[in-house]
Amino acid sequence: MKKIYAFVLLLAATVLTTAVNAQVINGDLNHNQGLDVEDVTLLIDGYLTGESEQIQTGGAPFAVDNSFVVGKWYKSKNESMTLNEDGTTDFGDGYTYKFLSTQGYLLFYNASNAPVYALRVLDVAYGYMVVLPAGSNTPVTYSSNYNNGYEYVDLGLSVKWATMNVGANTPEGYGDYFAWGETTPKSEYNWVTYKWSGDTRTSLVKYIAKEGDDSGVEGFTMLEPSDDAARVKWGGTWRMPTYDELVELGECKWESTTQNNVNGYKITGPNGNSIFLPKAGWRNDKTLVNQGSYVTIWSSSLYTRVSYQAWQTSGKGYVVPVERCGGRSVRAVCP
Repeated sequence: MKKIYAFVLLLAATVLTTAVNAQVINGDLNHNQGLDVEDVTLLIDGYLTGESEQIQTGGAPFAVDNSFVVGKWYKSKNESMTLNEDGTTDFGDGYTYKFLSTQGYLLFYNASNAPVYALRVLDVAYGYMVVLPAGSNTPVTYSSNYNNGYEYVDLGLSVKWATMNVGANTPEGYGDYFAWGETTPKSEYNWVTYKWSGDTRTSLVKYIAKEGDDSGVEGFTMLEPSDDAARVKWGGTWRMPTYDELVELGECKWESTTQNNVNGYKITGPNGNSIFLPKAGWRNDKTLVNQGSYVTIWSSSLYTRVSYQAWQTSGKGYVVPVERCGGRSVRAVCP
């Protein structure tokens, strides 16, 4: 992934005699005459200057290289913009765009080929683009890392990890709690209410392995898609992580921290990217237990030596078996 830093390169500036009457107000460019950006316009902090200036950089100061920013960029789950390699975009009705690679600015042009909006690009790396809208001092982060409407982070592992728990709206949200193999949260978690038992842990009706059988036969010791809360709730290629994928996550760097006043772990992968897992605790019967103290994330893998248990994370990246009827968080993964 290409990475850029947007700096205005002002090695030497020459003020031209012809001024351009242009200014950005609340993010919109108002112009009263033609504006030849490639030749004479200098962008500073999101604004088109009222006077035309020329930058002497020893090279083409306004070279266009759209390859840095091509893709579909999400501002939120329901708000995105697409930047195509040929300069077309869905950012505005009939708009086109150019990315000025030397200056680090996205300029948007209307159907009349007049520049109407500017975004200063502060950084592009690992599927994220940080921009400063014209007329604003508040950076905005866009992400291209979405699968079926839900964001993921590439930690440099065998799968990509969702940025939040299933049922949550933010990375700090606890989200919903699920018994293993169930896809609907409920008010009470025990063997009597468990979908795959006949009221006791010894009366299981699905996902039963022979004692000592750790062969991992799919459909018996691995959750089927219809019983996978991540797949059912989020669709696409989302699913719950396997035992091996939880072990892989556990080998990352885990740091106990708080994020927006929520206790959790910052988990940093080998490529330096990270996710936040809230210490959401778990549900036992009608009670939420150890919230703020423990992370509990289900895997899709049955503990085959004792079929009434399944694998989950516990504490600082450890993977342990626990009883299937309890309510745990689900953090989805995708290819």
